[in-house]
Amino acid sequence: MSDKAEYGKYLCDPQSIAAVRSATDLPTERARNGQPTLTYRGLRLHSSVDPVSEANSAIEEIAEELRRRLSEPESTVTCVVLGPGLGYVVGALSRYAEQTGVVSRIRILCVESDAEVARKALHLRLWEPCEISVCWFVGPAAREELKTRMDHGPRVYIAHPTGYRLNKKFYDELMTDLQERAVPERPLRILIPSPLYGGSYPIALHCADAFRALGHQVELLDFSAYYPFFSGATQLTRDVRHQRTLQSLLTTYLAETVAARAIDWKADLVWAVAQSPLTPTALEELRRDRIHSALWFVEDYTVFGYWRQLAPHLDAVFTIQKGEFHNQLRAAGTSLVDYLPCAANPAVHRPLDLRTEERLRYGAEVAFVGAGYHNRQNLFTRLRLPGFKVWGNDWPPESHAACHVQEDGRRVSAEETALIYNATTINLNLHSSPHHPEINPHGDYVNPRTFEIAACGAFQLTDIRQNLAELFGESDLAVFKRPDDIPRLVGYYLHHETERAGMAAQARDRVLKEHTYEHRMTAAIALLEKNLPRLAERKRGPNYVSSLKRAVADDAELMEFLSSFEDDQEVTLDDIVGRINVGKGELTRAEGLFLLMKEFRDWGREKGVIQ
Repeated sequence: MSDKAEYGKYLCDPQSIAAVRSATDLPTERARNGQPTLTYRGLRLHSSVDPVSEANSAIEEIAEELRRRLSEPESTVTCVVLGPGLGYVVGALSRYAEQTGVVSRIRILCVESDAEVARKALHLRLWEPCEISVCWFVGPAAREELKTRMDHGPRVYIAHPTGYRLNKKFYDELMTDLQERAVPERPLRILIPSPLYGGSYPIALHCADAFRALGHQVELLDFSAYYPFFSGATQLTRDVRHQRTLQSLLTTYLAETVAARAIDWKADLVWAVAQSPLTPTALEELRRDRIHSALWFVEDYTVFGYWRQLAPHLDAVFTIQKGEFHNQLRAAGTSLVDYLPCAANPAVHRPLDLRTEERLRYGAEVAFVGAGYHNRQNLFTRLRLPGFKVWGNDWPPESHAACHVQEDGRRVSAEETALIYNATTINLNLHSSPHHPEINPHGDYVNPRTFEIAACGAFQLTDIRQNLAELFGESDLAVFKRPDDIPRLVGYYLHHETERAGMAAQARDRVLKEHTYEHRMTAAIALLEKNLPRLAERKRGPNYVSSLKRAVADDAELMEFLSSFEDDQEVTLDDIVGRINVGKGELTRAEGLFLLMKEFRDWGREKGVIQ
């Protein structure tokens, strides 16, 4: 059967794809009503009478839990199906979502330990048509990949009885792994203002994804729609002074938008990246309202110097460079400074099963993705590489490297870069440098591309960087030090496919374990909560309403009573009892419980047995 046509749509990781491709085909059996069924290792996986009705009954059993999870505002519920067999329960979930109008708020992750069963299910696709996002993870090797796809939002586990029993040890261990991913005790309200344009724009989006996955409340201010106004200033006038004035006014407006929204939304933290529109005035407004601000400066500080104006007004700055930059930030007035390297987003940067037309369009033996900085123009002009393609913007038409530039030098999206990395045999990675004609031998940061190519499971040839060895193993990446190294290394690796594949797999494994945006945002929040007073104060303990709600999630009456409080409100027993209108009608069970608790506490205090 055709891999792409039959199951490529639903397999999201290379381990699962490999497992299903190598699995044997199982014969299809029929239930009494003619629907497909399957016997595997001596066990019938589905009803021999009516598999669809059996699956519908399974969803009815968890419908109440689903409704409760969906009651959490703006949440997407992850339904983890363990041992799905032929996937009848996926179809039942899809029908439930359509009938209840929650298609956009449910995603399904199927975990099947046996590749032969998954191959049959993905061949039959009995859940189609299906509007819900469905992803299958197959075999023990896919466990790590599954964990990267799990967020801290609400989830429901659905164990298919027979499928689970076939490999109980595998599923039990998996459940333990998934449940150990801790939800933050107190989710923060994080506002992220995006840049208007440029390489840091997708980084803001990846940060938002990571914070959400970690369980925080996130609002993204996407300012990309304002870029035409910003760039349009150069079309309105040739006077550079007027251009800068207009652009500065727009930046001021957007920075005030950030402050206004953060204050109105009662954000705990404004998390900005390089090129996010900020001004000293707006940052001081945030301080007056006790809203913390942090900047992840994912740029070369020697090239972009605007950080000097912002540094005294920021509570924290994270950098991709160490040493002297940290000294200068502290001298400029930032008290909290830390190193935070770039990363990858496994939801975007991942191995892809490409269609034929995608391979034709994006494929190459050697390719580069990035903007046309001067050092890249110089080096690529004299490179003679087989089928070399260059993707990205800002490549001057008069440059000798322009002959390699694809599709008129348009900007490519993060999703397209993943396609290019997957379709390319050798991904060339040359860091930008305004100070060196070709390769910067003293480069002190590692760009996002390094992590993104690796996360795609693709092979890369990158220039030497000072801190590369801190982030990757020696055999994870191929490295060049001089321009003359490139043709030699390209020729070698084009003819050593097994070695290429092994290095790419190692690099991907390294990124998934150490270098995702979730890793970076976890580290950043830990440092901020430790050092910034308001975040430390608001780090949620057991007396926050959302904690109390989680503790009584199975009691609808208590949940309803607690819903009269804000989720991020810390309450005492006296606060709760103060909401009860004693003497104004019959008490509910919930009200009676809290009054009884207060009476017991007061008695205990009187007797000296409770503090």
